Amino acid sequence: MEIMNRNEAHNQLLINAEKAGINFENKIPPEDGWFKSDDLKLHFLDWGDKSKPVCILLHGFAQTAHSWDFISLGLSSNYRVIALDQRGHGDSDWDNNKNYSTPYFVKDIKNLIKYLNIDKFDLIGLSMGGKNSYYYASENQDKINKLIIVDTGPETIKKGKSSIRNFVQMDDQLDSIEDFVKRIKKYNPHRTEEHIRGNILNNIKQLESGKWTWKYDSFLRTGFNVRQRNDNPNEAWEVLKKIYTPTMIVKGGKSDILSSETLDKMTDVMDNAIAKTVEDAGHLVPGDNPIEFTKLAINFLMK
Repeated sequence: MEIMNRNEAHNQLLINAEKAGINFENKIPPEDGWFKSDDLKLHFLDWGDKSKPVCILLHGFAQTAHSWDFISLGLSSNYRVIALDQRGHGDSDWDNNKNYSTPYFVKDIKNLIKYLNIDKFDLIGLSMGGKNSYYYASENQDKINKLIIVDTGPETIKKGKSSIRNFVQMDDQLDSIEDFVKRIKKYNPHRTEEHIRGNILNNIKQLESGKWTWKYDSFLRTGFNVRQRNDNPNEAWEVLKKIYTPTMIVKGGKSDILSSETLDKMTDVMDNAIAKTVEDAGHLVPGDNPIEFTKLAINFLMK
């Protein structure tokens, strides 16, 4: 499989999006943006018309800003979409001090907003990005119009967390792109191989040895158990109780991370939250069922 240049990759994205049934009008590639947070240079993708309302997207653990590409295309007809490579992921700097806890991710969001010089925006976060989004929202509700939390909560299903841990702790240097495609397909059967190939190039990089590896700090693989041990469900429940911003919590119908019981409790403790389930989707809802997720997001955000 040959490496495509940026324009070729974007054209292939448009082809894949059309095949997948994504409804989009904007065919212009996103611009790359950079800003500083602490001593790190962080990267984001800037989609759509800069005069339109802003929607910020936060990816999950071990993903990148490009994980949102289908969703960014679908939203960019109505929004300026900012997809952030969170620290240690994608084209953003790795943190030599290994500060990958929630407060640091929240600080990065604050610095992004300051850099963009925007007053109000919508915020969508998946998994790790979902947790970062609701921690940010609890402290900055004057900044957020609406919040979408995707398949995460203060408590998660142990089996699903174990599955993620086992996946990220597998050998992270493989001989070919196709080896990564096969691995992802085995882990996530909800995705077609065509869909995986269309997204994989933005999530891996080639080493000098010729092998391929993920585009995130390898410390995050070995530090996964530490991050999980440091989770504080009681604190997270208290954080959610503070949020009165209109919120939609989205669960994958086949998710092995967010239980229906936790979802119900989240809507109970939050003042202004609704719950939606996307069928035919696992934990990675926007990637597993981008059409349904985009419809839900647009309907909620544009009410």
